[in-house]
Amino acid sequence: MEIIGIGDFHKQVADRSGFSIAQVKAVLTAAGEQMKENVKDGNEQRFTGFFNVCIKDKKAKEGVNPFTGKKMKIAACKVPQIKLSAAFKSLLKKK
Repeated sequence: MEIIGIGDFHKQVADRSGFSIAQVKAVLTAAGEQMKENVKDGNEQRFTGFFNVCIKDKKAKEGVNPFTGKKMKIAACKVPQIKLSAAFKSLLKKK
């Protein structure tokens, strides 16, 4: 297994699609920025066959500071959550 960096990913998509690396980079950057904007506005996004991005409400809870051992309150917050599609998950299942 190797780690694919963003530059390598841009090149792979460019090779597969026939678009230039600059075009691919521009489109993926715009898509990423739009996804951030949609999540910021509280909207769920669905990329059928790939993944869904939704907002999860985390309840307030009590935690412990690992350095001091003191109890502390952790405030409620909203966090983005990514759920992979079944089709995407099935790529890694053994046959």
